[in-house]
Amino acid sequence: MKNYYDFEEYELYYKTRDPIADRVIFHSDLNNFFASVEALFDPSLKQVPLAVCGDAEARHGIVLAKNELAKRYDVKTGDTIKEAQRKCPYIVIRPTRYGEYVKYSRMVREIYLSYATRIESFGIDEAWIDVSELAKRRGGDVFVSGKAIAEELRNKVKEEIGLTVSIGVSFNKTFSKLASDMKKPDAVTLISYTDFKNIIWDMPVGQLLFVGKRTREALERLKIEKIGDVARQGRLIMKNEFGKFGEALWDRANGYDFSPVAYYHSDDSTKSISNSTTTPYDLTTVEEVCAVLTPLAEEVTEQLRSRRINASTVRIYIKYADFSSFVRQAKLLPTDSTEEIFQSAVELFMKNSDLSIPIRSVGIGVEDFTDVINEQQDIFHVPTALDGAIDGLRQRYGDSVIKRASVMKNNRITDFNKKHVAFNSNI
Repeated sequence: MKNYYDFEEYELYYKTRDPIADRVIFHSDLNNFFASVEALFDPSLKQVPLAVCGDAEARHGIVLAKNELAKRYDVKTGDTIKEAQRKCPYIVIRPTRYGEYVKYSRMVREIYLSYATRIESFGIDEAWIDVSELAKRRGGDVFVSGKAIAEELRNKVKEEIGLTVSIGVSFNKTFSKLASDMKKPDAVTLISYTDFKNIIWDMPVGQLLFVGKRTREALERLKIEKIGDVARQGRLIMKNEFGKFGEALWDRANGYDFSPVAYYHSDDSTKSISNSTTTPYDLTTVEEVCAVLTPLAEEVTEQLRSRRINASTVRIYIKYADFSSFVRQAKLLPTDSTEEIFQSAVELFMKNSDLSIPIRSVGIGVEDFTDVINEQQDIFHVPTALDGAIDGLRQRYGDSVIKRASVMKNNRITDFNKKHVAFNSNI
């Protein structure tokens, strides 16, 4: 692959665009979050290797979080309980307590809210925070002020809640995420507009946001091994090789991440609804994947209908048995129909995945909401009428009162609590 810029294309695309150099964006990452919360309840756990794991009998029996002592034994997130015990025979295993983790996550968000209104969650333990206005009000160099604010925030979380957090400071979301990963635990790292090339361009390409194992391997086959290698390609070349995703990679590597940090929203005004599950055994057929997608689609669309909103974007999440994963999304006309969301998810799966590697986790998400127009229901619009009838039956008699045939046929992989907090997080 040639290493050159297509200057004509570059000028056309970026003639009126420039990195927003005076933005100050944090990425906060609560260190070893589940394990750290467990240690708040039992301080003796700080002195021993600890792993928080899911239910082994339900095949969620993997390491979800570990403390620093466990990391010294090379215990990794995603290890099975047996693998963790083999690496560290004296490791302490604790089950998950999602309700407590959610509570502490919200407590930390309350501290963030004392500094900013733009706070965008990236999972239960991570968030982006836009402190641009506060940094400007403090005067001087915005990044110097931003780093000082990050230190204040880090100390406040530790003193008031007892948890540690690593904070990346930069001028966009991509680089702040990179920065927070560079130094852990309990640290602040800055990547400014003037020095980002020196800091990140020599990093492995796999550290760039949304570059998973398969993408990294595809890039490396083209001798693109570092983030700087992506940045030095022509944007059209990346587009030709990887489509829109290649363009997005080139943009992020060059600092052209213009995406805003979303305003903070409470649970009652969420910007997306999603559901995912890890199945009791790996999925190897399209029929099995579709069977799991069905109750997931039912749950997210039931939430849409209960809130009287439609969604215009559907998203799927797939994690393979080797723990590589991908997320894909598609636009559709505003809808709350289970069948339409399900069919869109199936199409995304068929276009973007194969079963050469078995699948262990599946998820569906919807976003881009609009209010349902108050109009008389068309009795001939069968999907919506049927969905409403099913919702009513389940609300009165429970979820098991009526099930689709595909779900009943594959009961072992579809019999999970769809409303459990563990299956209702951003994907």
